[in-house]
Amino acid sequence: MKKAILAATMALLAASVLCADPADALVGADLADRTIQRYTVVVRAPKSRCTGVVLAQDIVLTAAHCVASGDKFWVGEGNQALPPWLISTAEQSKMVVPPSLLSTVDQVVPHPLFDSKDSRSPDLAILKLAKPLPDRFSPAALSARDLAEGDHLIAAGYGKSSPDEVRASPVLRMVLLQVTRADRGWATLTKFGDDPAASAPGDSGGPLFTYRGMHALVGLISAGSNKLTRAVSLAAYYGWIKETQERLGGR
Repeated sequence: MKKAILAATMALLAASVLCADPADALVGADLADRTIQRYTVVVRAPKSRCTGVVLAQDIVLTAAHCVASGDKFWVGEGNQALPPWLISTAEQSKMVVPPSLLSTVDQVVPHPLFDSKDSRSPDLAILKLAKPLPDRFSPAALSARDLAEGDHLIAAGYGKSSPDEVRASPVLRMVLLQVTRADRGWATLTKFGDDPAASAPGDSGGPLFTYRGMHALVGLISAGSNKLTRAVSLAAYYGWIKETQERLGGR
């Protein structure tokens, strides 16, 4: 799997192109590299887990449906110290290693047009944290680039590594996905190449990056079904994201 991702990434770089239900985790994906880890956090509530992407040391972008319950939320980071291939799936399912707490969430700002009953509404929310994230985290570079059919993106998220797991493990994973359709602020993606990349609960709010010498944030995972991933194209909401971040005083 890792060789396939590396080969595909190198080919895309050489060509200078790399470009419903709650979204699922990246089953079959690789452990995320250190760069992706710096941009990505867990978004937790008492009974749920999603993914978020760092926009500033105290600002996180995630899916609005993840934070629509009105619960108390906090952000954390997963445990990358235990590679899942060292233990069996059965053993993983028995392990309860919660993500470490980094900060509580002081304020949740969903996009004003988000409607949980309307699958076409912008599934975005910005979180203002009670305290800044540690220096090992960095803000992702937000791009205003529109997504197009055929784009290849790096997706990241927390969740199950196989369909047999009872619960999602707190391990960040990444995989290459390809845009198969893009229109009106939304994109549909599917696996790239022969490697499996299915879905299971935990990945909503996960970032989608292009890579042209650096990672550029262009999308956010919203939903998944039938081995397809549905994502918000951030170009359509670039202005709102920047304005909200400035209003919240992100630093």
